[in-house]
Amino acid sequence: MNAVLGLYRLPIYVVALFAGLLLFVPFLILVATSWTDGALLMFPPTGFSLKWYADVLQDDAWLEPFGLSLLVSAVSTVIAVVVGTIGALAIPRLSRTAARWVRTLFILPIALPPIAYGVGLYGVKEQLPFLDRTLVPLVIGEALIAVPYVFVLVSAGIGRIDPALHSAAATLGARWPLVLWKVELPLLWPNVVAGAIFAANIVFDEVVLSVFLLPPGTQTLPLKMLSASQEAFSPQLTAASTIVSLLALAILGIFSRINARGPARPRPRKVATA
Repeated sequence: MNAVLGLYRLPIYVVALFAGLLLFVPFLILVATSWTDGALLMFPPTGFSLKWYADVLQDDAWLEPFGLSLLVSAVSTVIAVVVGTIGALAIPRLSRTAARWVRTLFILPIALPPIAYGVGLYGVKEQLPFLDRTLVPLVIGEALIAVPYVFVLVSAGIGRIDPALHSAAATLGARWPLVLWKVELPLLWPNVVAGAIFAANIVFDEVVLSVFLLPPGTQTLPLKMLSASQEAFSPQLTAASTIVSLLALAILGIFSRINARGPARPRPRKVATA
């Protein structure tokens, strides 16, 4: 790598170091301010205490939005994974023109401005009174935002599958559902899991749609954090942010650990010799 970069090695290293500092230093400051013993956010913190974590974990004002965010993100992620995976699996079986249109349709939600999308969904909800005071519009809206990430990751996995596997399974008498279940999905599961993690992360942190589509009197955790930051900068806010960040890092770490192992390989059998 050093030989390839040549004279550009030093500036690239400097930029990479600077980018790493921009990523990690704010998180370290966030964690440090949540350990303060005082009632105000200060860096460096005054004293050391975990009381703000206990306050967050015992306060219904934080636990209820957290539970609502988990519910909405779980349902939306399942919908996004199913729809995105089905769309990615359908692309190789379509004509070139149809595949181009379907691919554009699945990626289009990334290009939509969140505010414009939220206003549009709010207008749809107003025209359908039975959706009022329900979480259905929010769940569907956030699922559609997360679908492109699942679609792109699963499509990348499909591109690495040898097309001869499908033909070989078909010549052995396996129909498409069996090929999908026994051949394609086992090879695609790391991509599906990665898409689910990205989708859950996108949905859990989404706040714009929550402003427009949540029933009155309810809040998701990101919306609760936004309102708390506008009212007063309490150490409770940084403690809640640290808990959410650590949970996300733990999930990513578990996935990386599982993905690094790869699929289990059958052990070679010992052949008895005479």
